[in-house]
Amino acid sequence: MLTWYMSIPAKMDERRKVIEYFQKNSVFIQSEAVDFIVEQGQCLRNAKKVLDCYDEKPLNILLDDVQEILDGRQIAEVKPKPMKAPVTSGSHIEIIEDVTGNSCCEGSMYDFATLFKDRYERLYNLLHRRQEMKNVVLLKNARQREGEISVIGMVSGINRSKNGRVLVDIEDESDTATVYIPEEKMGVAASLVEDEVIGITGKSGRGGLLIAESIIRPDIPVNKKKQTASGEGYVAFLSDVHIGSKTFLQEEWQHFVRWVSGKAGNERQRKVAQGIKYLILPGDIVEGIGIYPHQEEDLLIEDIYGQYEALAREFQSLPDHITVIMQPGNHDAVRLALPQPAFENDVRDIFSDVNALFIGNPCYLSVEGVEMLVYHGQSLFDFSTRLGIDQNRPTDIMKIMLQCRHLAPVYGDVTPLAPERKDYMVIDRVPDIFVTGHVHTTALDRYRGVLLINASTWQAQTEYQKMMNFVPDPAKVPIVNLQNGHASLMDFGR
Repeated sequence: MLTWYMSIPAKMDERRKVIEYFQKNSVFIQSEAVDFIVEQGQCLRNAKKVLDCYDEKPLNILLDDVQEILDGRQIAEVKPKPMKAPVTSGSHIEIIEDVTGNSCCEGSMYDFATLFKDRYERLYNLLHRRQEMKNVVLLKNARQREGEISVIGMVSGINRSKNGRVLVDIEDESDTATVYIPEEKMGVAASLVEDEVIGITGKSGRGGLLIAESIIRPDIPVNKKKQTASGEGYVAFLSDVHIGSKTFLQEEWQHFVRWVSGKAGNERQRKVAQGIKYLILPGDIVEGIGIYPHQEEDLLIEDIYGQYEALAREFQSLPDHITVIMQPGNHDAVRLALPQPAFENDVRDIFSDVNALFIGNPCYLSVEGVEMLVYHGQSLFDFSTRLGIDQNRPTDIMKIMLQCRHLAPVYGDVTPLAPERKDYMVIDRVPDIFVTGHVHTTALDRYRGVLLINASTWQAQTEYQKMMNFVPDPAKVPIVNLQNGHASLMDFGR
């Protein structure tokens, strides 16, 4: 994917000239840095000025490097500030980042190349911070060397033999290479997937073959400082509601609504219910139309807008102090390709009487200072089938996503990806809570200080799911105390 970029003409002649200048000098430059140089005018003179500031040619030049050289500005000045969410004054929510309002892809080859280039650059920078990756060289140089090498590349192919041997093809902007992974060095190699970005330390062998001694993923820091809210309050997660389906669990749902309204449960449970301030719905909030073969036979409500209207009526009985945060999934009325923008006005208007906030998929969200990564989880199936991990163990897959620092690396699998200029699936922030849905099960876990949640479902098993051997674990609600980060589970299926 990275090598495509070399053969695609830039939309602006100045941009092409800048890129070619750095390519001729074997220097990799961030896309945003190229744009900044072009905006200054006299692009080739400024490109030369940037490169002349280095005693030795760098491997990679970033936006903040260019800004400091050309006019001294720091990158923090040009980063977009978090957008305040349009909710009631009693709520403290910030949408840090999602694709809503920022989609600019046209589906061209240029867009696809830019997507993968952006992914590579950002994950390269995360890897380059690792101590063992400080002396990285380009692949074309590594293949010509003898002895110890360190490289960073995007996985373009994985060949696993029956006798345990693994050959991994990787590429960077300069060349491609094949990496041999000895059986005793397997470790991370067992969970590698195509199109993720990894670091390799090892030796250069005959014929340009690289022999790995270790495989390094970007991963997240070992000890993340936990952010908590200053006051008491709870957030509940309700994934895959699927209202509109004949198998929607109406009785269990009503049990939940009675509880969250303070009308059910013991004294302790009622106290928690009174503290619920936010309901987060990570996708598939309705059953949708035409999602799988013969779905019409499973529909109770055959009009998709009627499905959203039914859910809006359910929400109207919620206490006024609760903010409902809704994200789309693959059953909802948005584009199928990831990242998905938030619902359009035709759906939002249906919830005009609900204290609601609409977010894209995925979305970085700050709730009273607690940062969350909310993602419906379409790619959980891709990881499951490629790596042989049971989809009923979604938090095991979520850990691999955090290790890769990417939610859906594999291009061309079941999960469709839109060629945005920025790869919104890169996990470039470390959240306090990482929540998914999609697989209709319930799981709570932690990884390096991050609370992992796979929210449940409100749909019983359909005939299609039965045929696919898909067994849901419905009507369970993960609840997190925002003041201390503790998680608990309420079961409304009993």
